[in-house]
Amino acid sequence: MSDKIHLYPIRPGVFRCQKQINRIRFVEDFYGTQKQCEPKARAWWEDIKSRYRDNWDGTKTWDFFKTKWEEWARLETKAKLPLEKRTIDEYKRAFTQAERLISPLRYLADITLQKLRLARGVLEDEARAKDADNYGPNKFVGCMRASLIWAMERGYMKDILLDNFRALPVAEVEVKTQSIREIELLLKYGSPKERVVILLGFDCGCRPEEIANLLLDNLDLENGFADITPHEADRKKGIRRWHPKVWKRRQIRLTARLVTEIQKLASKGPYLILNQYGEGYSLQGFSKMYREFVKKVNTLIREQEDNPLKITGTCKTLRKDYSTSRQGKGATIEETGNSMGHADSKVTRKNYTDTSTPEMKAQERERLKKMDQFIVPLQY
Repeated sequence: MSDKIHLYPIRPGVFRCQKQINRIRFVEDFYGTQKQCEPKARAWWEDIKSRYRDNWDGTKTWDFFKTKWEEWARLETKAKLPLEKRTIDEYKRAFTQAERLISPLRYLADITLQKLRLARGVLEDEARAKDADNYGPNKFVGCMRASLIWAMERGYMKDILLDNFRALPVAEVEVKTQSIREIELLLKYGSPKERVVILLGFDCGCRPEEIANLLLDNLDLENGFADITPHEADRKKGIRRWHPKVWKRRQIRLTARLVTEIQKLASKGPYLILNQYGEGYSLQGFSKMYREFVKKVNTLIREQEDNPLKITGTCKTLRKDYSTSRQGKGATIEETGNSMGHADSKVTRKNYTDTSTPEMKAQERERLKKMDQFIVPLQY
């Protein structure tokens, strides 16, 4: 086993080092000039030798395995870019589930496909007991599948067949929306700030985090448009750094009634929606503000309305109302999904559209009528 370091240029500014211990290949990329990468590579190789020289070939423990969850996530998402914080948090939660069910196995070589299927079944039963969908079990499946491939490629465990270890069938999601009457009551009892929030969700399909992070500089009230774009931190202006995912960057249309409410709000900035201290909301603070607002409206409805009803929707429900109402009026699912920033229209249909409303049923009937032109003539 030679300690000599060889660096191979793979692209400008990136060098790769490959070494082996006991027939296990280790690969690492280093960034910078060759002179800068050499000491990094030597330190990396010394660390590899100290940790892996006497512990290999299926004897890797779970404590070693769980340090690699971010690399599993990159394998599954096939992304070479740094992971978004939300994605990292999702994999952390998935790994917590995996660790609870797999950690009694001492070595990686003890993990078999059958044991993973049993663990997935436990998660599925737990999700069903909570009336939840298969999101948690499927994230577990993806996390563990990618991690096992990662381990097998490096010789840490025996090959096992993974062809049948796939995500569970997608559960039906019940999309809960609000009626027009509920939206009208929210607008009736809301302050200018709260009405702007409601209309940004109902008229524009904005996510809660997009509403909370919308800057005055993003608005073009004269033409009735706004940009959903990243912005960097600016301490002098009190702006926090915010970077949405690629498919969240888009332009939204501000309706005339929304422009009117924004002008009434007369926000002093830099954020459009400000808290009691004149600062922008955190996502948790924004959610709390909206919950308290809905609670206040329900109290006023009980006291002042002849036909009281209870509003239970969250700020994200407004986004589902937007999708359902627009498609009920004739917008296509592709147009609606693009305006909401969805990369796939299947997400719009499954998670954001209530197909049981009278308007949506009427639209479906119209689409089915158009199929009559393709009827095959019969002689009988």
